[in-house]
Amino acid sequence: MLQDLILKLAWPNWLFALTAAALVGIAYLFYFRTLPPLSPGRRALSFTLRALTLSALLFLILEPALRLLFQQREKPVVAALLDNSASMRIKEAYGERGDSLRILARYLSEGRFGQRPGAGARQDSLDLRLFSFDLAARAWSGDSLRFESDGSDLSRAITTVLDSLSGKNLQALVLVSDGIYNQGANPLLAAQNSPVAVYTVLVGDSTAPKDLAVRRVETNQITYVDKKLPVETVLWQNGFDGKTALLTVSEGERVLAQRTVTLGKSGFEQKEILEIVARQAGEFNFTVSVQALEGEVTERNNRQIVRVRVLKSKIKVLVMAGTANFDRRTLSFVADQLKDYQFTFLTEKSPGQYFEQSFRDAQPDSQDIFIFYGFPTRNSDLAQLRELMKQVTNRRAPVWWFINRDTDPAKLREFEPLLPFQAAGPLAALENQFVRLSSGGRLHPVTRLDENETVNSQIWRELPPLEVYRGLKMPAGSQVLLEPDVRQPENLLPGLEAICFAYRQQEIKYLVFNGANFSNWHFQLQEDPARDRFLVQFMERAIRWLVNRDDIHQIQIAPLQQIYNVGEAAAFSGQVYDEFYQPISDARVVATVSNETLNYSDEMIAEGNGFYRQTFSGLPEGEFSYRIEAVRNDKTIGARTGKFTVKPFFLEFQQIPANAALMRQLARETGGEAYAAGEFIRRFPEKKLETRVQYTFSEYFLWNYWYWLAALIVLLGTEWFLRKRWGLL
Repeated sequence: MLQDLILKLAWPNWLFALTAAALVGIAYLFYFRTLPPLSPGRRALSFTLRALTLSALLFLILEPALRLLFQQREKPVVAALLDNSASMRIKEAYGERGDSLRILARYLSEGRFGQRPGAGARQDSLDLRLFSFDLAARAWSGDSLRFESDGSDLSRAITTVLDSLSGKNLQALVLVSDGIYNQGANPLLAAQNSPVAVYTVLVGDSTAPKDLAVRRVETNQITYVDKKLPVETVLWQNGFDGKTALLTVSEGERVLAQRTVTLGKSGFEQKEILEIVARQAGEFNFTVSVQALEGEVTERNNRQIVRVRVLKSKIKVLVMAGTANFDRRTLSFVADQLKDYQFTFLTEKSPGQYFEQSFRDAQPDSQDIFIFYGFPTRNSDLAQLRELMKQVTNRRAPVWWFINRDTDPAKLREFEPLLPFQAAGPLAALENQFVRLSSGGRLHPVTRLDENETVNSQIWRELPPLEVYRGLKMPAGSQVLLEPDVRQPENLLPGLEAICFAYRQQEIKYLVFNGANFSNWHFQLQEDPARDRFLVQFMERAIRWLVNRDDIHQIQIAPLQQIYNVGEAAAFSGQVYDEFYQPISDARVVATVSNETLNYSDEMIAEGNGFYRQTFSGLPEGEFSYRIEAVRNDKTIGARTGKFTVKPFFLEFQQIPANAALMRQLARETGGEAYAAGEFIRRFPEKKLETRVQYTFSEYFLWNYWYWLAALIVLLGTEWFLRKRWGLL
């Protein structure tokens, strides 16, 4: 509604009026007498055209600005948040919680609240905004309450609604929920920043019902065939003190372990441990379930699924050592710390002879990984060396090379196609050389000892020095992990390219450590609590990376989790590499997810540096297969397959009673009121919600508009045309 209109000029209005009158007078005098004389009508028309032209020019010269003042009355805005999480499916004495919430949603949308006399503003005088929420908040529509999402984030919902209505005449925020949240921050923190009062409507019974639930399941994610795997289950119950229930661990229809447990005191957790034994290698979903008891409020929380990777046996590691020294003793120390690996040591005593046992007894044909420490020496048996290289080639076994002064490159000359390095001649030792992480080492799994990049860099900083060796050349495609810590370019060491680097060829992974005296990395760091197990962690990650054959693929894209809940989006992310294992960002990558009845396929989104990402929402319960295919320039890079699981939602059923205390506290902290459903319909709003008057200004600079020029041209052109037609001088 237009409230006021103001015209502003560079001069005072009175001066403009006086000047305009003078210009009109000048125009009148100009046409007072003409040659030839004109009739009064023609003289008046010419005078009028000249007066209008002069007045318009003066008006524009004074830079006129038109300012309009508008008044707008804004209705009070009330935002209502409706809980759309799976806990609304909890059944109580009067039915499902969601039934009550749907009734409240209908009353809100129809304005059927606050109808007692004197109750205050009615729906027709309010701007009511309805939102539903679970893990996120979104605008509500009549059919959007499905109660399928396994999770509630109250804090995010409150913040989202407040942000979306920022600048509006928001007078109240109504939260209709059972108060259960299991994701995000404490909603009190978001409510305390609310500019308006929060009115809460509790849906659900706040008294603890009779229920038995599997709260948590903990076990090792990796185990071995025929090895006992403890499965620790945390149970919680209310109302079944002293009762017994059958606890079972199963894989599909096959029961792996079960035991009858006696339930303890209501409201407390209890731990139960069952042991299972996996008889074959692979990835398996183990279901931990507890028997449903009569009278339980829900059976949805009576089971959980864990995914375990079963390896064929302990990884066998053969360490071929060219000499017995302190570094060799340190390798034995590390081997004692790594319980998931079976180490065999052969330390050379004389050609073909070793201190520990014979070469044949070490069974090189059954080893999963080889570590060559200062091996081979010039005394090493060539036939045994050929046997080792044969095993590396035939079985694609990874190799970790530790170079020291005993390593004899000449002994390796006939195996050059299999080597991850080249040595033109004897290696030259350089003492007291410090190392630092390379740019590639910051992200590589071998040297990324901590996920925080800053912390990881600190771990690798200022390590004790090593003895390193010049003359070792890396092949193309190698990835440098550790490099000499040379601060000035003029101090670069010729012939020393890297201290540790990774290389892959023909599906074989190699790691080369070009340095000795690494035992100091353990014994000189014992007083540093952040790095007292530094060497053990480094070697464990290095061996894990070497034996992880999945990592050889050029397509390093997989699900971010092995198990998803129903209602949770299954996210895929990772990198694609070229044949030299360098990231490529211009590939076309397609992800396909399928099971026996469904098949979804979509192109993945490139995020730079070879990373790709895609999500699949709405997957039902079950086990799914996935296939990732990458193509670049019409050439297939490869494909990767695997499996993941979507399990029934359970998170929302871990806390059954409605959280009345939280709902009351939210209202109290913000100056609102806490209601039961019936009270809210009758009493809200209890105080008048104020209409807000907003004033807005619009300013127009009239001299900026082109139609003024057109008007002047028309006036001057008309006057000139008439003067010529009438023959005026």
